[in-house]
Amino acid sequence: MGQVTEPAAGWLERFHAFAEEFMARHKVPGAAVTIVRGGETAYGRAFGHRDREAAAAADMDTLFGLASVTKAFTALTLLALEARGVLSLEDPVTRYLPGFAYPGLTPEAPVRIWHLASHTSGLPPVRGLDYAIYPSQVGDPSEAFNARDYTGAPRVDDYPALVAYLTSETRPALAAPGSVVSYSNDGYGLLGAVIEAATGDAYPAVVSREVLAPLGLSARFDTAGARATGRLTELYTSTPGGEVIHSPQWEEAPAYLATGFLKASARDLGTYLRYLLRPEPGRLAVAPEALGELWRSRAWAEHLTGYGLGWMLRERFNGLTLRRHGGSLKGISSHVGTVPELDLGVAVLANLDEVPVKRLWYAAVNAYLGLPLGAPPFAHGTPPTDDEAALMAGVFESGEPWGRLELVRDGSGLRALSGENATDIGVIELLRDGEFVVVDETGPWDSGRFVRDGSAGRPAAVQFGMRWYDRAPGA
Repeated sequence: MGQVTEPAAGWLERFHAFAEEFMARHKVPGAAVTIVRGGETAYGRAFGHRDREAAAAADMDTLFGLASVTKAFTALTLLALEARGVLSLEDPVTRYLPGFAYPGLTPEAPVRIWHLASHTSGLPPVRGLDYAIYPSQVGDPSEAFNARDYTGAPRVDDYPALVAYLTSETRPALAAPGSVVSYSNDGYGLLGAVIEAATGDAYPAVVSREVLAPLGLSARFDTAGARATGRLTELYTSTPGGEVIHSPQWEEAPAYLATGFLKASARDLGTYLRYLLRPEPGRLAVAPEALGELWRSRAWAEHLTGYGLGWMLRERFNGLTLRRHGGSLKGISSHVGTVPELDLGVAVLANLDEVPVKRLWYAAVNAYLGLPLGAPPFAHGTPPTDDEAALMAGVFESGEPWGRLELVRDGSGLRALSGENATDIGVIELLRDGEFVVVDETGPWDSGRFVRDGSAGRPAAVQFGMRWYDRAPGA
């Protein structure tokens, strides 16, 4: 723990007012926020309802979905197992999953456990998670406007099926393991399989034994068991017209539990963040000094953003280090992280998807520092010249169903349109070495990097949101 700066006067009051307005503006049915500082809970508030239809209020013990914040728990479990001598992060994945292979990856340069945990395996984004989730959503109200036709799609409902699916994929690997970062839910799905093979126990049981139970957390994976506690939130999603509707069926994907299917309360996350900031020797199998492996970046997507093991990393944020992760699935928006120099941890959970809770997380940090609460995390760059914009414009695709980024020239420069619905997310401003920020009406909130192929400086791909997007054919 580094030098702790005292918080700005009235920071929690400023943050609370901002949070109340944020929840109303984004029509969030229910949410909970916890802030820990100095080993204590500085702030813990719930907003709205865990069940809007039953008028049941959310509280600090309401169980919310964590989505991809689960990855940090998977990574911590791996460190605990390594400390016990059950596995090593350097082990080839094929030691535990001998049937695993992927086009373009070779036994001479094997994918190791740490490659999967740091998104540096070379696996490209593919549709496996979407295929796995699809059966659990048949009959849900959201299916009317959110369904995809996966008739005849591969079955990806257990670990052998996940391995078989990846082995049969035709999209080649991006690069040799350890070379580039590209966010891979499939890689974390495989980590669940590795943990089961290494221990002989089910992945949820291992996470509970190694992390959840020793820390005294009520978090759990099984939806039925969570519902039986009477504390599980209902889920909500938005129609194309902006109406927030009840969407009761939880997304389920047994082969991807390690990717994003843990459920936890804000109180749980406060305990978890306090441990990460002030680890107690003997609490977990992993020694406190070994936790640094979680936050050692294996590769940088660009100089602004890196990835450790289950954690996104940002250095040089007002002289501080940020360790954080977000999550999003249907009915889930989450953002959790720490600022070690401030001995500060923040967790935000909501029961509506597509809520920009990252901005509320940053608002807490900004409040502490006495900055404007809505201040974005990045500095402005320079708009591209007409010649630069002409080279960069085009369509880039990740391979996931929502993974589309279109860069179009307009009167304001180079505009970014994201996803299947071509949502306007802002304009591109250039930094150095092909890096850029995306600037919306409030400032630069996202960053990425153009990957050039040597043909007159025309980008062949884009790294954005930690994912690799290839230029679409003919674009």
